[in-house]
Amino acid sequence: LKPTTAPRGGAQRKGAAGHAGMAGFFGGGGMGGGGGGQFHGQPVPGPPNAVWPQVNGYTAPMMYGGPPNPYAALGPPEPEKPKSEVRTGIAICCATCCCGVVSLLLGFAFVLFVSLNSFQAWSVQHPTNLISRVYQPYLNMIEGFWAMNPIYLDRQRVKYGDTFMVAGQLVLGDFDSIEKALTSPQARTTNLGASPMIPSHLPHRDVGGELTFLLALSDEGAGGNGDHEAYREALNSVIFTHGAAARQADSTSARLLSELAVEYEQLSNAGKGGLDQFFWSSDQGWTRFNIRYQHYVLFGLDPDDKEATDLFTKAYYTIGGPDYYLEPLGLLKAPKAEPLLRRVAEKYLGSPAVQAHPGALPEYHYMSNTEVARLLTAMMTIAAMQGPYHLGLRIMGHVKLPDLESAEKEGFPSPATIDMGEKWDALNLEDDDSVELYILETSRLYMPVSAVHRVSEEPISAWVAGSDRTFPAGTVVNVPMALAMMDAKKWGDTRYEFNPQREGLRENIMTFNEVGGRHAGRSCPGKSSSLTMLIDVLREVGRARRRGVGIAPRGR
Repeated sequence: LKPTTAPRGGAQRKGAAGHAGMAGFFGGGGMGGGGGGQFHGQPVPGPPNAVWPQVNGYTAPMMYGGPPNPYAALGPPEPEKPKSEVRTGIAICCATCCCGVVSLLLGFAFVLFVSLNSFQAWSVQHPTNLISRVYQPYLNMIEGFWAMNPIYLDRQRVKYGDTFMVAGQLVLGDFDSIEKALTSPQARTTNLGASPMIPSHLPHRDVGGELTFLLALSDEGAGGNGDHEAYREALNSVIFTHGAAARQADSTSARLLSELAVEYEQLSNAGKGGLDQFFWSSDQGWTRFNIRYQHYVLFGLDPDDKEATDLFTKAYYTIGGPDYYLEPLGLLKAPKAEPLLRRVAEKYLGSPAVQAHPGALPEYHYMSNTEVARLLTAMMTIAAMQGPYHLGLRIMGHVKLPDLESAEKEGFPSPATIDMGEKWDALNLEDDDSVELYILETSRLYMPVSAVHRVSEEPISAWVAGSDRTFPAGTVVNVPMALAMMDAKKWGDTRYEFNPQREGLRENIMTFNEVGGRHAGRSCPGKSSSLTMLIDVLREVGRARRRGVGIAPRGR
């Protein structure tokens, strides 16, 4: 409560009455009250001339009688600072903050465009340093996106040699190191190659929330708990079965291949524009075939179900896609992609392949069919709907092979100069072995999956950024198969040439996350199905191409 009249001779000092926190406890006033009063009839000292209101028969007093008003010892009130001084202080604070932000941004730009390799070599060695913790996550996102293109890794090797840094990972780019990585158990984390993933977007167990995404789970021989092996077996037992092999050889698959060949024949008459439509349109041609064929073979779903095909097209190509799982693009895609992916998982759960699966068995770590369906949705998004599709664009000559800077530097023609349409026309379509080698050699020059990763379980030493460095255990190591396929020591001076008959091709190819069939449990489970599909496509569409209905324009 405040006095009913202000003290004479000037303004009342703040706090004398207003600081009272106990107003009302005694019927009015407060601690250190603002004026004299009475408490049970006894006078209470206070500032003169302050008149307090009567409440419940009492004049508002101090909490205790007798001692002088404690606020009196504080002296006169401090004068308020001029507004100009306040504004100056605020301006100085804002300017300091802006300078700090600009300094951080300028430093980041310098690292990103001038000192990326050497900074990351230091940063990965000192992961707990404040600068490392501020800059490295953003470098991982940006360079991880760049590194999705195999041309980027080739360019970095031209600059730095076989060992360098990319997106916070140590790259060991020689053939022997990559061979050892692919044939040994691997510890993993939530990365897709060099790109960081969004853990919350990956499939999880319903109870406990553990990840089920195979590419992020460690092998049992590298610190894993057996989940990778159990979940992989569950996936294989659902879609890579005798039933799938039978569907791939039946009349429905043959009809889909025939329809694809007819579309190619018809659209090739329209020249380059027609073939662009065949290869790139989402509602016909190569894209539509890839969706209908694989979902029929692997899941037993009706290839003529237009509603389901439209759903898969949106989820995997036009709206969703692999970048839904990647930082930061996945955050932008999530609002539209997530409802589609949930519907896809429901469609898979009701498919003949999943319905025929018993589910929740101990050998699968009791993984339910609902969890299997969600895992399959992620694996189809990232692998099955991407690898064969993009490799098919190259083997049929519509997209050029990579234009590698290393070839130009070493004085060789780049793979981009190879006319794959001409190679296709010369291929013996009736010989399965020749067609398979043609596909493998194309994939050597263009790797659909250019790199994977592993986590080092112990300190690792390498020559990076001009010095011999030791990186701590837990360092993420990039395993760039695309660089191994261009290794001069392994492939010699013909490494940039297209030669399906080259020595050691079948024994050393790494297209399917293995070394010519040798691996430690992480080989692509869809290898056989994908190769069979691509062999059949090359043969059927190649026959249509050779019927003289207009040879396809070369390249893109």
